[in-house]
Amino acid sequence: MEKPLTKIICAVDFSASSDAVVRYAAAMHCANTEIVVLYVVQEEEHENGLFSRHLHEFSRYSDMLSENRARALFTVEHGEPAATILLYAKEHHADMIMLGSHGTTAIGRLLVGSTAEAVLRHATCPVVILKTPDNNKDHGTT
Repeated sequence: MEKPLTKIICAVDFSASSDAVVRYAAAMHCANTEIVVLYVVQEEEHENGLFSRHLHEFSRYSDMLSENRARALFTVEHGEPAATILLYAKEHHADMIMLGSHGTTAIGRLLVGSTAEAVLRHATCPVVILKTPDNNKDHGTT
């Protein structure tokens, strides 16, 4: 018998890929599942003001999750995305990590982006990577 998911970490960067991840998590959650929408702020975001511009995006995710009556927690951490996602998931006993992939960097990362690849390789829990076919609207950095 499989253990029900009680905590899903949705790592977001406010791109179209992240929108798909939040929608997917909202649709698949069960009554006792908590969905943690995690945004990792990198140092350069503070320097160029992107961080404050991104914070209002959480309200879109809140709307998506509330439509499906999902229990959600929104959190912001600081650091390098892959390492921070992995540490957060470990410290908070995540049952699953979900993230989107742009897959737009180097040939060795043809199917998934560098952050998604690192999380997939090093996570201690299951990882779901959603690759969205239309990345024209992406403006994040996964």
